[in-house]
Parts: sequence; C-alpha cells; structure tokens
Amino acid sequence: MLAVLLAALFMALLDVFIVNVAAPTIGTELHASGADLQLVIAGYTITYSVLLITGARLGDRLGHARVHLAGLALFTAASLACGLAQGSTELIVFRLIQGSGSALMIPQVLSLIQRHFVGEARMRALGIYSAVIAVGAAAGQILGGVLVSADLFGTSWRPVFLVNVPVGVVLLVLGRRVLPRDAGAEPERARAFDVPGLVLLAAAVSLLTVPLVLGQEEGWPLWSWLSLITAAVLFAAFCGYESRLARRGEPR
Repeated sequence: MLAVLLAALFMALLDVFIVNVAAPTIGTELHASGADLQLVIAGYTITYSVLLITGARLGDRLGHARVHLAGLALFTAASLACGLAQGSTELIVFRLIQGSGSALMIPQVLSLIQRHFVGEARMRALGIYSAVIAVGAAAGQILGGVLVSADLFGTSWRPVFLVNVPVGVVLLVLGRRVLPRDAGAEPERARAFDVPGLVLLAAAVSLLTVPLVLGQEEGWPLWSWLSLITAAVLFAAFCGYESRLARRGEPR
C-alpha cells in the first residue's frame, strides 16, 4: 500500500519540475509565447494549490482511497492529453486538469498513512514520505532533461507527460487491489465544504496570475491593472470571510 501511495505522490511531484526542462522545446515546437509557457508551468501548481483543501475534504467525505484513485485516474488521463496536445492553449487547459487530479490525489496519501500505520511503522512511513518529497524536485529536472534529450521515437518533449500514462495505469490497477476501502464520514460529522471561500480564492488567484503573466508582453494595458486591483479586493474579502467563520467556530 505504501509503495503505491508514494509512487503516485512521486509522479505528481515530478510533474511540477519536469516541465521546466522541457519548456524551451515545447515553446519552439508549439510556437508558444513566453506567457503561454509560464501558464503551462504555473497552471498545474496554481490549480493544485487552490483545490488542495477541497480535495482533502472530499477524501473525508467519500473515502480517502476512493478519492485518491479518482484523482489518479484524472491525472493519468490529463497526462495523456498533455502528451498529445497540438497547441499551447490545449496544453494549458490539460495542465490545469492535471493539477486538479493532483489536488484530489495527494492529500489522501498522508491521510491513509495516518489512518493505517501505527507506532514505528507510521514513523518509518512518514520518513519515506518526506524523502520522496525531497527527491521529487531534483528527479523531475534530471528526468526531464533525459527524456527531452533522448527524443524517443521523434516525440521530442511529449514523453515528459506520456511517461505518466503507463505508470498511472499500473498504479490504478494495484491501487484497486491494495488500498483499503474506507468509508467516508457521515454527512452530519463531516466538515462542510467552504464553497464561497473556494470561489473567492480561485477568482483572486486567477485575477492575480493572468495579468502578471500576460501584462508585460501586452504592455500593461488597463485591464491588467484593473485585474490586479480586483484581485487585491477579493483577497481581502477572502481573509475577512474566513476570519468571520473562525470567530463563529466554523473551521473549514
């Protein structure tokens, strides 16, 4: 079980860094602008970070193993779509979906370790978990360079995404066999979804990111400044909303 969970974690972390190495080749072959490449790289991380808490809540409600496998399936399908993308816009969209899969998948890893390992076994599992996170960054850059340089079957940068597909399929098959079928929490005991908070945060992050990525290339037009101002307002609204929830004793 631990091997399956940590292999999925490693694969998701790898994708944060592996694209950095492939970005120049992607830009050349897809005729992508600098802003497009920034969105290809950052879109995955942004979607993952915004949806991370929601992914954890879904695990609490529906069962950690079930949500982990659903996230893994979404991540694997999005990786295939990224590897087959014919344009930068397609690649950006599929990277956002890939980040959503990670947000469903990764929170369940630590939850399953905490629930199903005890004593010294838990300490060892957490130690390996930390090591996987530490190694993922370096491994992503090394593997990215190897795959792009190898130009497997003339596919250039595409293997940096397609390598996830067979690994993901194997992990899905093994995961269905070895992961515990834990039930989600009862609806009255599960913490509620913070939908307003999620919408405010997602809107604020989007309105901040897009002008920062596109503004310089387009000469900082009026819309970029309006977007940044709106993002600041929404961040303030998000902080105020979450503070009110905390004062009312409704942690989300």
